[in-house]
Amino acid sequence: MGLVAPFFLLGVLAIALPIWLHRLQTQSSERKAFSSAMLLETARQQVHVRKKLKYLLLLAARIALLLLLALAFAKPFMTVPKESLVATAAGTRLIVVDTSASMGRAGVFSQAQAEARRAIDEAPGDALLQVVGADGSLHMQGELSNDKAAQRSAVASLAPGVLRLDFGQMMTAIERFAVSLPPPVTVDFISDYQASAMPVRFSDLVPTGVARLTPHVVGTGEPFNWSVDYVRETPGGLDVGVTGAGDRERAAELKLILNEEVLDSRGLIQTGPQVVHFDIAEYESGENRIEIELTTDDDFREDNHWYYVVDNEPPETIPLITLSPGALPHTYLSAALESAGAYTVESLLAGEFDARILGRYRWAVIDDIGLVNPQLEQSIITFMQAGGNLLAFAGERASSLESLPISGHRHSSTSVGRRPGEFLAIGQVDMRHPLLSQTEGWNSVNVSRSMPLVEQDGDEVLIRLENNEPFLIEQKVGEGRLLLMPANLDNQWNDLPVRPVFVSFIIEAGRYLSGINEISRTYTAGAVLPLALTGASSGQVVDPDGETVLSLADTTREQQIRLNKTGIYEVYTPQGQTVIAANIDPLESDLRKVSQDVLDRWRDSTGGEAFNANRSLDASETETVELWQWILLVLALVVIGESVLGNLHLTPRRA
Repeated sequence: MGLVAPFFLLGVLAIALPIWLHRLQTQSSERKAFSSAMLLETARQQVHVRKKLKYLLLLAARIALLLLLALAFAKPFMTVPKESLVATAAGTRLIVVDTSASMGRAGVFSQAQAEARRAIDEAPGDALLQVVGADGSLHMQGELSNDKAAQRSAVASLAPGVLRLDFGQMMTAIERFAVSLPPPVTVDFISDYQASAMPVRFSDLVPTGVARLTPHVVGTGEPFNWSVDYVRETPGGLDVGVTGAGDRERAAELKLILNEEVLDSRGLIQTGPQVVHFDIAEYESGENRIEIELTTDDDFREDNHWYYVVDNEPPETIPLITLSPGALPHTYLSAALESAGAYTVESLLAGEFDARILGRYRWAVIDDIGLVNPQLEQSIITFMQAGGNLLAFAGERASSLESLPISGHRHSSTSVGRRPGEFLAIGQVDMRHPLLSQTEGWNSVNVSRSMPLVEQDGDEVLIRLENNEPFLIEQKVGEGRLLLMPANLDNQWNDLPVRPVFVSFIIEAGRYLSGINEISRTYTAGAVLPLALTGASSGQVVDPDGETVLSLADTTREQQIRLNKTGIYEVYTPQGQTVIAANIDPLESDLRKVSQDVLDRWRDSTGGEAFNANRSLDASETETVELWQWILLVLALVVIGESVLGNLHLTPRRA
């Protein structure tokens, strides 16, 4: 018995209030009419008022109410042994069944279920049993009990999946689970024992807390398997890596399916690893869904499909607001952005374009923020408040202004110039920021002229010069971002535009200001996809079977989606639709087994805690029963009783 918040018991002192109230008693003198008291002698009479408790039953109800209220806030609890965790000499027996992808080959999983039922039948009658499925993690089937019929039903509910199993990670998870079980804990592990599932260190296979491990090997014989290992884009199409493994030859046909239409096929006879090339003249605009299909009668068919996505989106147009189209700023910016293949630069002559078209773009560039007049400034601020982003540089025009447009930064009337041959270097770079984390080479930049700016509240300085002056500032403007570099873009004030770091900086700035992070289009089944990689932290995901993954409430929260199926996933976010592919781990296609010597060594090296029938239960074998819910129920009944008694005793009686 214990209390979670014992200090609330001080509330018991409040019972003095009803006791005091029930002792209150007033005495009024009886008044009678008298003609005159003028001739009566004044006398002093001392009145003694006896106080006694009244309405004792009502008093008891009120005292009980306060006592129960204080006790409920103190939250009492009891610690009792778990009913199912009764320590016996037989201890606990875990029936662990491998449910990884490789167990799906013909006839293997039915053998595994038969072995699991046999292990259940051979277990001692008083042993606690738990059926566990193992792939990327452990999955408890049913409850821990000695009911063998229930455990056999749990075995029947198991099915192979598409994930990979690592034996070392599995044994680590079993070790953590075994701590909460009555010893001795023994494990019957039923698996095809792939060699590719073995950890690098043998010691990872030997957990403490497990008294014995009994291997059950299923899937005997030498299987033959064709598998797709990878798909790789080439300038003329796709290269597909395939492998035929086994002790005999079996023919196969390899098909290329592009956007649900069979585009080409190849016949395969030769075993071993090989690369098959498919020519693709042209992809459709947008995201192209590709499926590679192997048609064969091999023993493992789950790896006969491979899914891939080719993004053929047209380059995003980035407007450059300038007074000199075709000058060096346009040349440097175009060369950097177009090297990524995802952007193209369009020059907009300041003062001659309709500023309302800015709403078509996600971000824009200004080569000299000093060229912005009041009308253009208002249009850009409106663009940014609606979520648009801006990368702005400062040049000769900006240096002549007292304060900069849009950002409002003030600076000295003249820029600071270095003596001939003297330069400032970059001093600090915030490499934790997503814009700069993938860039390197800032230490090679030389600055011959700088524009000292007075920092404002809300500024985030991402790069500083060695004299501590800001060199790159991020500022929030409405829903948008402003990246301001107080340096020009024509290689006169510094040599950044001709340094290799400039290309990576501009490309990363494009990704950052577009709100789109670099996302892989192909994942291994079981991997986790943070929705933030698609450009938003929330959204909805449709799996390959056409089912929504998230509930309605989850679509508004930041999510990390585990890809537990193979095929094409569709991800919908406020930024748009993204398509990704998930495939079986190629290691699951390697059906070679662990040698018997390794299995014998694994079995013989397993030895855990000895059983002690007289030991006391530790905290992991007990459960806490909270009592405050029951106290609140009694409290509600007392409140009703007190109300009834109060009405009986205290309601004024009418004649």
